[in-house]
Amino acid sequence: MHKSTLILILIMILMVPSAIGARSLLNVSLGFGATYSPEEAGDISLGFQDPDNWMFSGGELSARLAFMQGQAMVYPITCSDDAQGVLLIGMGSLSLPVLGSVLALEFGAGPSVTYMPTSSSSSRSYYELANGERADAEEKTFTEAMFASPVYLQIGLGSEVGPVGLRVRYLMESSATLGSVFTSSQWWGGIFAIDKASLSLALALKMF
Repeated sequence: MHKSTLILILIMILMVPSAIGARSLLNVSLGFGATYSPEEAGDISLGFQDPDNWMFSGGELSARLAFMQGQAMVYPITCSDDAQGVLLIGMGSLSLPVLGSVLALEFGAGPSVTYMPTSSSSSRSYYELANGERADAEEKTFTEAMFASPVYLQIGLGSEVGPVGLRVRYLMESSATLGSVFTSSQWWGGIFAIDKASLSLALALKMF
């Protein structure tokens, strides 16, 4: 098969979701939102009135090409010893149109990093890894911390109405890490072992 034919087929594949979904082929947006993350497992609706169960997004950057989507999310968090830090999540996902640009089904997965800077309770910055383990930021690189931190899964609904986007999603912290995904032959079962789940709502403004 000629190279030009392969390129034409690829272009057609990218254009089909846009035509069916009646939405733009490319969307880059910047947003913010809130996430409900109860400390205790159980009925997810029981702790809605507790402000400690809510965390507000420090920012979210999303880029979509046809049905392929990438997201970078930042959340300010408080750890078990009241230390203030930031949770970074990178998400690769699929955005499949269900009802034009008004409704799309989104699901994906990606790595995370929890960084805790120096504070009054800690003189050294550190990373909080999977299973509550901690590593000094001067002894472990950002990449090493990412491979030792939990993988996150998401499933949700997205909507694009003009320049405004809205997402409602279920974020799940897996017991698997990025390192275990690459090194374990049984990673498929571990990635669906959920340690913690959160309900997230985000509002986004299309940049181009």
